[in-house]
Amino acid sequence: MSIGGLELPMLVVRATEDQPTHGIKKGEEFRFYIVDAHHHMGREKGHQNSPAGAYDFYAQLWFEIQKKTELLIEDDALLFEPVSVEAPDLPNRLFQGKDNWTRLNHGWLVDRTIVFPYTDDYSAPTSKGDPSFKVSNDKIASWTSRAPHSSRLIGFARVNPLDESNKGNPIAVNELERAILALGLRGLKLHPLAQLFIDSIEKNEPREVVKRAGELGVPVIFDTRNIRTVVRIKRLVDSMRNDPDCGSAMRGLRVILAHCGMAPGDSRLYEALKDPVIFAETSTLHDLDVPVLFNQASERLDASNLEWSTKILFGTDYSFLSVQAIDIILYMLSRDFPGSLADIQRVLAGNMLSLVHIPFRTSTGSSGSPIEFVCQDKSFAIQREIEDSLIKLISKGTWDLNSLDFMIPPIGTWPEPTSREKGAFNGVEMDSYVLTLKSKENTKELHLWIRRRPDSYLSYSVLATQGMTRLETIENASQKISQVLLRSISDHSQMIHSSEEFKLHLLKLLT
Repeated sequence: MSIGGLELPMLVVRATEDQPTHGIKKGEEFRFYIVDAHHHMGREKGHQNSPAGAYDFYAQLWFEIQKKTELLIEDDALLFEPVSVEAPDLPNRLFQGKDNWTRLNHGWLVDRTIVFPYTDDYSAPTSKGDPSFKVSNDKIASWTSRAPHSSRLIGFARVNPLDESNKGNPIAVNELERAILALGLRGLKLHPLAQLFIDSIEKNEPREVVKRAGELGVPVIFDTRNIRTVVRIKRLVDSMRNDPDCGSAMRGLRVILAHCGMAPGDSRLYEALKDPVIFAETSTLHDLDVPVLFNQASERLDASNLEWSTKILFGTDYSFLSVQAIDIILYMLSRDFPGSLADIQRVLAGNMLSLVHIPFRTSTGSSGSPIEFVCQDKSFAIQREIEDSLIKLISKGTWDLNSLDFMIPPIGTWPEPTSREKGAFNGVEMDSYVLTLKSKENTKELHLWIRRRPDSYLSYSVLATQGMTRLETIENASQKISQVLLRSISDHSQMIHSSEEFKLHLLKLLT
């Protein structure tokens, strides 16, 4: 499958019958982008995982989906049959850039993965006054902000809110700031059970950590092993909302309830999800828990005038759990699922991508005026040549790829996916994206913002990652982009006529 010469990635499903109410014909194929919102890396006792382990797991997950699909098809239980998995074009070519990367080019059932540490062998403070998880966060950053894994993995930090203060400075808050601002991690995982603060979630230490996460604009995922933890988290959010000192934090705060409190039938879960900043993640749920979650969410949240599918995220909790995740995917493709294709795509990826919508950047970046190059590229040939040049540059090691973020719709506007015959669009703009590059020689950091424009025009904007003219979101809408940035790009735009001109200008900027 391809659009404009670009190969389409992702999980491909085929309609098993006509669905007139949705305008779907038997045999039409659709594609879903998948984000795993809950994935551990590092080493903890009997558990060990790395990027290679993640990709192997996803390959095994696809194998198990295929086996179970055969049984469900025999029982006539599926409206959509999973038929194939295809690697996304640009990351696929990146993984082919070096021989030792090529062997990792598999497991594409899942396109992006949210990665954070276990309570692992590296999590204990190395000396008095040091934070928990410092070494663990460094390891996560080393995996998630370097090619080729940076095209597939998104790193989240962990901290222990109960770390003692050092000379009046909150150690956990300082480590969160270091992880986000210096390492470029893009979210926070908190584990009240493992760090022994279940009974003090609403107290000052956890509150200060959550407050700072909101101020930094990064999502916080809480491990929730029971509904009482969910209730405490909801009370924490309510108390912050009523505190004038938390106004800035509340504007950026997003809280994810991992495992749905392991209580998909409890009304208190849905009371929490009615809060605009609280979401739920599906890992650990399997078997009969799965229909309970989706049916209760669609009934209870729709009754409150909420679009229920915007509140749920797909996750696996690997390596603590494994094939249970297929129950979530296959139920959403079944006759019993109470939603549409758009609901499926929101749960599988759209909601998580919307929460992690700020492009990768660190405090080492600098400010400066943008430069834009524009040309007409009807056949996508120029875009492909430029991408090949960038892949060579990255594989040689002069510049590293910190992240590859495809553009997405504005939050709350995820579209209904279209079939392959109608363009196969599912909301993820595979031909418009942000590359975060960092020079290995002088630590220079920049964004390359690639966009397909009307009338087959292609633009490459070279942007600073700090200052007034930085890109603040990967949402693909002019009203979401800073007008200062757009005006500055317009003032520094050049029309060119060939890929050679493009490469000449870009390589000059990157050397």
